[in-house]
Amino acid sequence: MLLGRFFNITSIETLAAQHYRVSVTLVPEHPVYEGHFPGNPVVPGVCSLHMIVECAGEALGYPVVMYQAQVVKFLGVIRPSSDMALGIDLLLDDEMALKAAITSGERRVMACKAKLKRL
Repeated sequence: MLLGRFFNITSIETLAAQHYRVSVTLVPEHPVYEGHFPGNPVVPGVCSLHMIVECAGEALGYPVVMYQAQVVKFLGVIRPSSDMALGIDLLLDDEMALKAAITSGERRVMACKAKLKRL
């Protein structure tokens, strides 16, 4: 679990049925940045995916796991800072198919389509 150590949720907004916007901040002191990359830290892609899954679980009110990533697009670099807020948009259907995007300001930095299941 990365929540509380790698990132923190500042708000969860329900936009419509099964459509959520989660605001998060990163913890730039997390040890992952010592190796990814020293002196030029970048959020690892796998951590971005994990943030999406954990935010989906928090929005739904129960833990979920991603069992299939259909499309994953890294559209920009996320550099951690204590004053950076990220937006995570989550849209789920009745079969737990997920469309998600991470934005930094107005810039989309990641998008994915995946399938989730309840733990």
